[in-house]
Amino acid sequence: MLFIDLEKAYDRVPREILWRVLEKKCVNVSCIVIIKDMYTNSVTRVRTSRGLPQEFSITVGLHQGSTLSPYLFVLILDELTGHIQQAMHWCLLFADDIVLVDKTREGVNAKCESWRGTLEKKGFRLSRTKTEYM
Repeated sequence: MLFIDLEKAYDRVPREILWRVLEKKCVNVSCIVIIKDMYTNSVTRVRTSRGLPQEFSITVGLHQGSTLSPYLFVLILDELTGHIQQAMHWCLLFADDIVLVDKTREGVNAKCESWRGTLEKKGFRLSRTKTEYM
């Protein structure tokens, strides 16, 4: 059994993938429009010891702290990894955490490499410090 955590998973979601996944999953068009509106012209500031600097645009990633973000992320992860999930003994997805199970450690390692390759092609990265065998 292998527990995988993705580094800064919400921050790395390409929004173009989000829009395609919502359409592919047959999410109602009016809901997609509302979600796109939430992400259009997103800006933020980072407080430093010198105060608040100018705003800057955020064009990638899901909103931190939004109750909708975990749901959107699971839809994206399911779509990106659906083809490799089918070959699994079983896997469990919860937000940015993944559990892979196989009968042998070698089997888990092979599946981990398959997941790593698939996710890295889409801009995600497995956290080496938070990924653990059990």
